[in-house]
Amino acid sequence: LLAQEAGLKVRGHPGSVHQPATHSDVAPEPNSSTGLLQVSLQGTPHQVTGTVQGSTPVLQQINGATFKQAAPLSGPLLIYRAKASDASALATLAGLLSKAGSQLLSYHSSSTVAGEQWSVVGLSAPLSNLGELKPRVTEAFQLHL
Repeated sequence: LLAQEAGLKVRGHPGSVHQPATHSDVAPEPNSSTGLLQVSLQGTPHQVTGTVQGSTPVLQQINGATFKQAAPLSGPLLIYRAKASDASALATLAGLLSKAGSQLLSYHSSSTVAGEQWSVVGLSAPLSNLGELKPRVTEAFQLHL
């Protein structure tokens, strides 16, 4: 429901790469309030695990990379994957935020999987151009939830 309200197309089974986002429910652990979804963003499939804390959905895991502190999924978000040993993505992001007059409201990074980490960044306003960031990351996308 939250995805649909955010303008994402949601279907019961993984769809074609032409869909902005699709999901399919996967059985969670027994007696768990955690949900597991297969999500396709910009045609790339991702397996995400999350739950709801209070009234806020939170991301706990993406593609096997676990967030020590669950990342809140609300407002403008930037989610990116980059080499864990390279801090240039965060430095570049700070410069982009400064140029755009936007603020970093929250930052959550995942455990390292295959030498890379996921970052979930809460922003005061979405960035209009990720061009400078893209060479420093494996993938990046913005959502507004």
